[in-house]
Amino acid sequence: MRHDGTSELFAYWNRLRGTRAAPERREIAPASIRKYLADTFIVQAIGPGEPRFRLAGTRICSVYGRELRGASFASFWQLKDRSNIVRLIKNSMTNKSVVQLTYEGKSTRGRRALFELILLPLASEANERHLIGMVISLGRPFWLESDPVVENRLQSISIIDPRYPARGLPGDSILTAPENTASTTLPAARTIISRKVGHLLVFDGGRTSD
Repeated sequence: MRHDGTSELFAYWNRLRGTRAAPERREIAPASIRKYLADTFIVQAIGPGEPRFRLAGTRICSVYGRELRGASFASFWQLKDRSNIVRLIKNSMTNKSVVQLTYEGKSTRGRRALFELILLPLASEANERHLIGMVISLGRPFWLESDPVVENRLQSISIIDPRYPARGLPGDSILTAPENTASTTLPAARTIISRKVGHLLVFDGGRTSD
């Protein structure tokens, strides 16, 4: 991970889950992540419905220039990326895999900024599934939060699937928090995808297809 915020949220999530695939939503304590609450969000999917923002931090809403609660998560992405985004979210919710993205945000005035995003699955609740995530700007351009971002464009995707044992594959370290943070690694995880994204289809078992 390229930013302390996403590393710290991952470390917190990982401590909560222990040996489970994912922690429960009720276990998330806002006070424990207060430093980054403005950059944190929760996505919810009810039944077969599309993933939507249940909550979004104030800085995220400022970056996009509006309140995000209830908005479709996929609607913020360029059209050719939307099916991949929905697939990634649903795969994370179902298989309890961790997703880390880098993407370019384009503003109303055509300005561009690079962002890092992490999606961390939470335990399923009856007919509802949730993810907790974070969006962090890499570089903090001067215009951010005054010139709203209107379109996201995928740059790269990395996925960790806790169902598989770690094998020391290249790229596994992208989801490892700083060495001085306790219990930050996923003891049973491997990288499925770590590559430049054009049009990408994601299959269980780590295969990708253009």
